[in-house]
Amino acid sequence: LAEPDTDFRAYVASLHASGAAALLVELGRHVSELPEGLVQAARAHRFPLVELQAPVRFVEITGTVHARVVNEQYERLSLAQRAHQVLGPLGIEGASTDEILGRCVDLTGRPVVLEDLAHRVLAFGGDTAEEVLRDWPARSRQVPSGEGTSRGGPEQWLSIPVGPRRRRWGRLVVPTRVSDAAAPDVQLVLERAAEAVTIAHLVSSPGEGLAGAAAARLLQDVLTGQVADDVALRARARALGFTPGGGIAVVVARGTGDATGPDTQLVSEVSEAAQAMQRSALVGRLRPQLVAVLFDCPSEEAGTRLPEELAGRLPGAVVAAVVAGPTAQGWRNLAPSLVDAEHVASVAAPVSGTDHPAVIRSGDLGIRGLLWQIRDDARLHSFIESRLGPLLALPAGRRERALATLESYLASNGVMASFARALHLSRATAYERLRSLELKLGTDLADAEERTGLHLALIAYGLGR
Repeated sequence: LAEPDTDFRAYVASLHASGAAALLVELGRHVSELPEGLVQAARAHRFPLVELQAPVRFVEITGTVHARVVNEQYERLSLAQRAHQVLGPLGIEGASTDEILGRCVDLTGRPVVLEDLAHRVLAFGGDTAEEVLRDWPARSRQVPSGEGTSRGGPEQWLSIPVGPRRRRWGRLVVPTRVSDAAAPDVQLVLERAAEAVTIAHLVSSPGEGLAGAAAARLLQDVLTGQVADDVALRARARALGFTPGGGIAVVVARGTGDATGPDTQLVSEVSEAAQAMQRSALVGRLRPQLVAVLFDCPSEEAGTRLPEELAGRLPGAVVAAVVAGPTAQGWRNLAPSLVDAEHVASVAAPVSGTDHPAVIRSGDLGIRGLLWQIRDDARLHSFIESRLGPLLALPAGRRERALATLESYLASNGVMASFARALHLSRATAYERLRSLELKLGTDLADAEERTGLHLALIAYGLGR
């Protein structure tokens, strides 16, 4: 440094290129002050230059640096082990995406977002929705995707692809600025989390897909009131691609299957039909055999037309009924509309044998609506027992056959020809079945008032189930 012809720019450039972190110069007999050329060269390369004005023991400096390097390596090794122990089993066990992202947040101390290739948010963890998901699609698109872990965009987000190598379907993103120093640790955890999400998705293979699961979680939060902040709900919906400009039309489709049976086809049919309508929509399962659709509803006319259009695109063999709930004016008023539509869908009588399901509104419920409202009344349960008790006391198989026979007879309005045809029986056999029912019930089924009472009891029993 004391040589007058030293090329300080070349010297500092060589240090920087070799990976040196800084240059420490102890002032003394050979160098009384830092050469101005060295200071300017270090500033030009943004290279740390430290002036030691008092003598120091160099071995203490190297010892301290070495200890810090070893400690950092140990901490990184420890983090890698924790990430493997925490995140590794979750994938094989088919854990939920929310659980995996929650563990990732715990390990990194940063929010994490799972998005699909269309930049729709499938799940997120850490911080609130309005903070994490603010203007998400636009911000996310500024961060280029790579084959592996990459850092980029104006905010220096870290991201990694998710899915099998040849069939990527999304990516994990840390939507905060990640510095050079923090990047290795965050990357290590994010890579383990991406592996866990990929494996869990392959193991569980949910029929509704991750986007549908995210929509279902949003709808459940609305129904339960767990998230009452309309700003947060709006941010989550926008991140899923649903951006209503006016009111929100609420539609609920009920499947033809048993309430405990699989409904993958129902979810698929409703999702495809809503997508074919080419409107801003959100589709998610409320519970087995009930799927909700939210539409952007700019007018009262649209609120009437949209349920009819959706029903016209759905097969009657898969969808038993399409319920049109009241149009909600904003997220704050959505819960009552959803509750109303879910209630009507649960109670409404399905119409079978049609190409497309009928559209039903709360005013169409009739006696079913009244019975649903008093379904918890002890007097109603006593009435059911008094009318159907002998049939309900039968063993399971015989009970279901007897109830089905009674339902068919009541549906035929006491016309024997229709009753026999519905059960594919001869009239003689149909009369025998009817006589057996009358003996069990201890009543005359030819009496119109008796049939009315049994019909009410049968409907109430069905609603209770």
